[in-house]
Amino acid sequence: MAACKKEKELDPDKTLKEDLFLRSIKVAGAREVTIDTASNYIQIVLPEGYTDDLIDLQLDPAPGAELVLDPWKTLYSAGHVKYHFRAASPENFTMTTKSNSRSKSYKVFVEHEGPLTAELTSDLDLQAGGANTAAATAKIRLKSGVGSVPERPDLEEQIVTFLKNSSKNVNVKGSFDNGMGVIFFEDIFNLMEAEGTALSIEYGEKTFSFPQKLKLKRSKVSLFVVQPDRLFRVFQTGKTIEFDGGIFLNSQKYTLKLHNDASSSEVTLPATITDLSTLKTQFPASIPDGQYKVSFFENAQLISQAAIVIARDSTVKAIGQMWMGGPDIPWEEIWKTQPTVISRGQELFVNPFPAIIDAAAQPFDNKKKVPDLALKLNGKVTVLKATVKEYDKYADNSIRIYYGAYRIPADLLPGRYEATMVWDNKQNSLPYWNRIEIR
Repeated sequence: MAACKKEKELDPDKTLKEDLFLRSIKVAGAREVTIDTASNYIQIVLPEGYTDDLIDLQLDPAPGAELVLDPWKTLYSAGHVKYHFRAASPENFTMTTKSNSRSKSYKVFVEHEGPLTAELTSDLDLQAGGANTAAATAKIRLKSGVGSVPERPDLEEQIVTFLKNSSKNVNVKGSFDNGMGVIFFEDIFNLMEAEGTALSIEYGEKTFSFPQKLKLKRSKVSLFVVQPDRLFRVFQTGKTIEFDGGIFLNSQKYTLKLHNDASSSEVTLPATITDLSTLKTQFPASIPDGQYKVSFFENAQLISQAAIVIARDSTVKAIGQMWMGGPDIPWEEIWKTQPTVISRGQELFVNPFPAIIDAAAQPFDNKKKVPDLALKLNGKVTVLKATVKEYDKYADNSIRIYYGAYRIPADLLPGRYEATMVWDNKQNSLPYWNRIEIR
């Protein structure tokens, strides 16, 4: 209930004034609950033995007042402000009159007494943090000694983290993301594989050292072919091409393989390290223009795959992506670079390369020209007309991508078809890297 015990940041005179929206609050398991009606602050003190991550403020509204139930605050219910409080920012909730003519917002501060304790819930592994350095992230769970951040209105403390290794003469201060429960350290590549690294956290005057000593390892090596490169970029032969990812090590061997169903064999090319986060290679002029599935390897381990266009001319046209199952572009699915298998009568969705785009603020143009799709088997070509489709959420909802939906004829002969796009000038694009299996 509302209390009158004096706290340095809560004036007891203010707590006694009548509040037209909220009479009192109860919190099961709390040692103390105080309402400051002038500042609209609520201070909760939880004892050391309070172990739940959830807190439930049971409100006693003034006559004619009620709690505003926002849809994104899913744990709230009538008269109950329930949420995950530990290491979270102070909670805000609003009371309103039932006529909605007036309202008032409150800010909740939670102090949790007792020592600071925590546990690691993921490995603290290294990832490339730039050309010649590495960063590390991990998830932790705060178990006790932390309420909200900050715990009181007059405090500004934040949770901070430290990594220390005496043999490497390293003592690094990190950061903590309250919302994600993630710790982060920059510029610690020299700690990779080093024995005896200690992790600790601080919150105000409280400290906690994790009991286990850490040996930081490299996280799974990665390499990225970003969306714009797959939608618009021609990788020109004879030029040095760089790919980002990391962590790349001089002790390892990096290669890439090019595959196209029209080619008799895969082409293997070397890649060299530019820095921790970059590999470079060159597509020789002897490689025929085409769209290829490129596979990147560290030794024999596959790192990543992507379908890209490789050609001498940067203005060539091709098929960008193919997918089934629905008109929205399923980015995660089409980036997997899997062979396309479709049944007769189904719709096949195809995005031309380079992508046909417009500003998302412009109205959808159902007359937009999208190329025909040509399917070739044993010298016979079947041309399918496009039904124009749109994806208007690219680039943070600022760009619309136009693409085509093509119905596979029910009487089409089953087989593995070469697929190209046919433009207005009757020019065919480069073939898709994978022959389309139609069943």
